Amino acid sequence: AAMPIIALYVRAELDNVASFRAPEGHLWCLDVEPSAGGDRREKVMLDPTEELELNGSRGTANLVIRDGKREHTMSVVDVKDMVKALTPDADWVPLVAFDCRGLEPTAWHPTQGYEIVSGGGTLFDDVDLSDDHSMWAEYCEKSNAPVQMTNLEWRFDILKGAKVTKG
Repeated sequence: AAMPIIALYVRAELDNVASFRAPEGHLWCLDVEPSAGGDRREKVMLDPTEELELNGSRGTANLVIRDGKREHTMSVVDVKDMVKALTPDADWVPLVAFDCRGLEPTAWHPTQGYEIVSGGGTLFDDVDLSDDHSMWAEYCEKSNAPVQMTNLEWRFDILKGAKVTKG
């Protein structure tokens, strides 16, 4: 059976923001738990550039949690044309997609390193949401206007119709 592709969907109020995204290779900080029940692990770091070997040469994954002999894995997958930046006209955009095998993400802990492009075209490339993800504000010199993202909300959901391209 095809494993579910679970996406992290986000929405926020954007003021003079053209786009908000996580760059390729972004380190994700997540709470995860085994789908079949078991201990939740908090603030696990998932690195899309890390290739961890699985037992019996079943390939690799970005995150592996061993439970006795079983391996639960999660990997960031490239889902063509579905994962995108959050823009002012969008609601609940899939920011990243995960191939989940026996493991489910239950919480996202926003960190730093996100990218915001202002309405005036200025790139802020190390947006830090780790202290307070409900409010981020900067000033765009190009448009002489404040730039802010407020009320960032997130949820995990199955990404329907996902055609996965392995990196």
